[in-house]
Amino acid sequence: MAVVKMNKLTLVGLNSEKDQILEQLMALGWVQVNSQDIDADASLAQWSHYFSADNNNETIAQLENRIQQLGLALGRLSKYIGDKKPIFAPKRTVTVDEFYTVKSQQENLWSVVTDIMKLDKEQQELINQKNKVLNLITTLEPWQALDLPLDFTGTKHTMITLGVIPPNVNIQLVADELYSKVPASYLQQINQDKYQHYVTLICHRDVQADAESVLKKYGFNPVNFSEMRGTVAANLAQAKQEIQRIDGEYQAKESAIAAYAVNRTKLELLYDYLVGQRDKQQALSNLLRTASAFIIEGWLPERVSEEVEQRFTAQWNCVLEIREPAPDEDFPVLLENNSLGASVEGITAMYGLPNCREVDPNTVMAPFFIGFFGLMLGDGGYGLIMTLASLFVLWKFDLDESLKRYAKLVMYCGISTMFWGLMFGSWFGIAYFSERPVWLNPVENPEEMLKWSLLFGVIHIFVGIGMRGVNYVRKGKYLDILWDVVAWYVLFIGFILYVLPYVPSMNLEDPSYYVNLGKKVLLVGAVTLILTQGREKKGVIAKLISGVGSLYDLVGFLSDVLSYSRLFALGLATSVIGAIVNDIATMAGLNNIIKILITTVILIIGHSINFGINALGAYVHSSRLQYIEFFGKFYQSGGKPFKPLKYNTKYVNLKN
Repeated sequence: MAVVKMNKLTLVGLNSEKDQILEQLMALGWVQVNSQDIDADASLAQWSHYFSADNNNETIAQLENRIQQLGLALGRLSKYIGDKKPIFAPKRTVTVDEFYTVKSQQENLWSVVTDIMKLDKEQQELINQKNKVLNLITTLEPWQALDLPLDFTGTKHTMITLGVIPPNVNIQLVADELYSKVPASYLQQINQDKYQHYVTLICHRDVQADAESVLKKYGFNPVNFSEMRGTVAANLAQAKQEIQRIDGEYQAKESAIAAYAVNRTKLELLYDYLVGQRDKQQALSNLLRTASAFIIEGWLPERVSEEVEQRFTAQWNCVLEIREPAPDEDFPVLLENNSLGASVEGITAMYGLPNCREVDPNTVMAPFFIGFFGLMLGDGGYGLIMTLASLFVLWKFDLDESLKRYAKLVMYCGISTMFWGLMFGSWFGIAYFSERPVWLNPVENPEEMLKWSLLFGVIHIFVGIGMRGVNYVRKGKYLDILWDVVAWYVLFIGFILYVLPYVPSMNLEDPSYYVNLGKKVLLVGAVTLILTQGREKKGVIAKLISGVGSLYDLVGFLSDVLSYSRLFALGLATSVIGAIVNDIATMAGLNNIIKILITTVILIIGHSINFGINALGAYVHSSRLQYIEFFGKFYQSGGKPFKPLKYNTKYVNLKN
């Protein structure tokens, strides 16, 4: 369990070598570059008239634009990739030399990106054109029975108007009223659908206004095709030919884009390279420089400090100062744990990284998290599935580090669940195994299981208090260990001894002995805390009041211990629900193939739901026990992650 020791780096180099030095830093990926503020740094303020910051916002914006365009181009090419990546596929590995070859090819590759985006834009224009033509076809199709040219509006004395009337209107009634009020008119229905009546009004020009007035009472809306020439049939034929032409052009451009798919791997390299260049430029904007030199400040792990100094002083005209952080100086946090501890780093990170000067809890927390998870899920069959699935993923796929840690966590939790399933005789809720547990059956012995759950809680809390002592050791506060660790141990142990005889089924030979011993130990712990917990206060009265008030934490201790009853409750729920699923599935019997199939389906669905819900519950509640009951005893968090300047690649892994 370790927060990696960090050193402070200060590097002064020549501006002529600045880009090369930063490239070297990125290739190594060992140094976090700090932002430098002349106004905020008192040591630099007196030299402020000599320093300036790089003003490269325009360069960064240009790179951002190129990255965006390249990302769109790669997304456009993704449909033409023949070798589809499997799930959990790792990034392909390239050497640093191979990676940098893209630098000399970037202009040629960028012309490919430009062509792809141009073709894509042209395709979008074709799509817009096609949509317009399709809308025209949709508009014309109801008028196919009209055999007049669309631009024909009548003769010298007659007027022809096309229009639509709502579908709920009785056209015959409209026509009857029209003929009675405007005899010199004629209404013809061309078509009808669920949306409209499509009609033609023919009337004498002198009565056009009167005729349209009658029709408007029924929702008549004129339709104007004056910009079109020829019949509906002729325009539809022309529109369909236009669709064919557009489709042909679109396909030709699609084929042209597909031809660029051979450049995909190089374009991916270019994408990662440009992201690195953007990050480098952002780092440059954080640096201070003079007319001829620049200065870098940052952090690097202690173990690589000597190597970094040797590399850079041998290769570049620069000066390095590497020192330990000052006692009051915070440094970024990098964790270094074994496989077990690393598997729960993500759980801790959701709460917060450890402070740079406190103990890393992951290695100590891991057995508790994994053990509690298994205890709460509690079914060996479910644990077997988790273990086999995670082992298969770890064996079959070359996972990146974060996914590998998660897969290992699932494996460890699966092993823990199998262990507790063996202890409890719980394997898919099968009665045969529950009747033959290695240890005990929680369903038949709930009080016993509850006692053990609370005992696990006491151990967990005591370890948390011990971790507080480890933090004091790291800070050199050895007396505080007596007052804030040992004294609380004494108080809590005294309380446990005092209440022990009252625990059901304890069956102690001499309960009074434990009660009397508990009183004495409890008194020693209480007096010690009263005298010491207010030591930071001013004045005797304030010290005593604060000390007395601290005893209230005994109530918190009891509450925390009771929280561990969820270990028993969730484990019991998994077993009971599993057994119920089995009972429901076998209720109809197994005397024919249909009943066997139904039973199988019920078993699969029921156990899947039981596994999913209770696995989620085990994860959530095991996390809660770490965050509240465990971390609450010692953990400060608040650390800032170590973010070295390096190539944060999306498509490739770099290998030196």
